Amino acid sequence: MISVNKALSIIKKFKYSVGVEYISPDKAIGRITSENILSKADNPPFNMSAMDGYAVFNKPIDNIYNVVDEIYAGNPVNRKIKKNQAVRVFTGSKLPSGTKSVIIQENIKILPGGSILHTDNNFRTGKYIRKKGLDFKKNKIIITKGKVLNSRDIALLISANCKKIKVFKKPKISILATGDELVYYQMKKKDGNIYASSLYMLENLIKLSFAECNYKTIVKDDKRQIKKELNKASKSDIIITTGGVSVGKKDLIRPCLTELGYKEKFWKIMMRPGKPFLFGSLKTKPIFSLPGNPISTYVCFLIFIFPFLIKLMKLKNIVSKKKAKLINNIGFTSKRESYLRGFFYYHKNEIFVRCLEKQDSSLIKELSNSNCLIKVPRNSKKYLKNCVVEIMLLPQLF
Repeated sequence: MISVNKALSIIKKFKYSVGVEYISPDKAIGRITSENILSKADNPPFNMSAMDGYAVFNKPIDNIYNVVDEIYAGNPVNRKIKKNQAVRVFTGSKLPSGTKSVIIQENIKILPGGSILHTDNNFRTGKYIRKKGLDFKKNKIIITKGKVLNSRDIALLISANCKKIKVFKKPKISILATGDELVYYQMKKKDGNIYASSLYMLENLIKLSFAECNYKTIVKDDKRQIKKELNKASKSDIIITTGGVSVGKKDLIRPCLTELGYKEKFWKIMMRPGKPFLFGSLKTKPIFSLPGNPISTYVCFLIFIFPFLIKLMKLKNIVSKKKAKLINNIGFTSKRESYLRGFFYYHKNEIFVRCLEKQDSSLIKELSNSNCLIKVPRNSKKYLKNCVVEIMLLPQLF
């Protein structure tokens, strides 16, 4: 049995890659860039009017311009503007060659015959003109490597004429939930059955971790069936199993893996919950075998699997750790490092945390009510009210 830090170190050293791929920007939300992305065009792509008004070349002595054309946004422009001429333009219009300034329509008086009078003597070159490349220029970095692309980035990539971008592939993950008692939630439970809640929780945690679940199944406690499903799962990039990893008569995951020739890195960790945690490789694919109850599954995923997944995409761990002041007592000690469900809040620039009363690793409601995990080092003395503890903030959608 090894420590949490030792387990993290072993997982971190495991060398694995899922590669990269090219995708179109409109499909790139939530994907992670694997290189710096360069603009393929200037933005704006031409000199553009920033307001409704008149494009002009100069300031006449009498402030009167002869209006010679009208250009709407989207119109092609072949005209060159000349001295004492004005062209009616609108926000987003491409400006004619020779434009020195745009006079907003509020500062114009229309004269008989169609000429205009500039009523504001303050003529400024470049006024209300969005210059070509003002936002960004062609062949310049617009998005750096390792960026999780959001909707604003998609708009930027489209504007930059990027038809394809290079991103890290999403790891494809298979989930096997083992246990004769488990059923899919769409099915009617029989006496002795429970819904495989950990299976669905894991599926969604995977989606939130920049990966995808390409296969999930419930497997009965049968060695032949488990080995068959493990072989099928090994076609994915990563394998995750829940349940059947301890030392009971029907804990068959480890014996089945051994018969399939897997390479074990470690089994059992000095932590609570999550002690019977296994990590190794099957046919070169990393395999994480988690305890079956949902709280152990969740804690082990957050502490061990999530950092592994984001490391594949060269991201930093986005799970925040803070110091917080206890508002109640933690009334037990353990020889194992413990992660307790808690609820933190801010008050007058301080962080306070309440350790939830019920900490049994089968209680899903308490997990749902928590927003952090309180770390209690192994062999610690009892923590009393007002003690400062380390907490791990749970990402909002996790």
